[in-house]
Amino acid sequence: MPWVRLDDRFPSNRKIRLLSDAAFRLYVSAICWSAENLTDGVVKTAELRLVADVRSARRHAKELVESSLWEELPDGWRIHDYHEYQPTAEQVRADRKAKAARQQRWRERQKGAPAPASTDQPATGVDASTDASRDASHDAERDAAPRARVPDPTRPAPIGGTQREHSDRRGDPGPALSLIPTGWQPSRDDIAAAQQARLAAGRPALTGAELAEVTRKFVRRQHADRRQAANWGARWQEWAERERPTPQMQGAFLVPLPGGADQPPLDRAAAARRAARHELDRIADELRANGGPS
Repeated sequence: MPWVRLDDRFPSNRKIRLLSDAAFRLYVSAICWSAENLTDGVVKTAELRLVADVRSARRHAKELVESSLWEELPDGWRIHDYHEYQPTAEQVRADRKAKAARQQRWRERQKGAPAPASTDQPATGVDASTDASRDASHDAERDAAPRARVPDPTRPAPIGGTQREHSDRRGDPGPALSLIPTGWQPSRDDIAAAQQARLAAGRPALTGAELAEVTRKFVRRQHADRRQAANWGARWQEWAERERPTPQMQGAFLVPLPGGADQPPLDRAAAARRAARHELDRIADELRANGGPS
């Protein structure tokens, strides 16, 4: 499957910024769909619904035409300047054929059989099925071992959460892995690094009690999952940086009242207002008793 190229300033382009959300999705999806199906940037009318699940796709296709991002054809549309960044279908096919021939020659040499003569010619452009930063048709070692497929950027290799850390693929085993000791504790440097990372991320620093609780939870979890690591301090720092401690609920202060019933304290402002009303009622009663105004 070939890759597509997008300039890093693509989202800030004036034409792109003015698009509606649906038109933007249709435009990017069309670039990917064309590269996958080797249509050289052409989207036929009957295939428009296959490109992206957007409502009123034809209306948004018209929006792309009006924005000079698509060109209207008798039976569909063409992505404007598609080949400025993307290879042609012919280039992709030629590069795939040349790559397959090189791999076949390498396999034949590994078996000890004479390799067939090379018939592939260098193709112009970029091998869209491999790393776009290298031209597969101009490798320094034309018959080298097949390269591993470039990882999908939407699925990066995991950096944590597995039972064993990934070692160097070149054969270097790296530092020895081990289970976390039962009484493991972070170093001062680990604590300082985690606190600094929390502050940089806008999170409050952990208190001593919270640090102790975080460490207990961390060690229990690593034991339960039987995970191994070469640097438990670095693992703990990541854990502590993301930790969101549960706020401690403060208990209500109860004031014993006459009669043995414990009730929560009253609002001070409300109590003051009631006391003032009682005082006014008392004064009014005294006035009425002395024959004053009622």
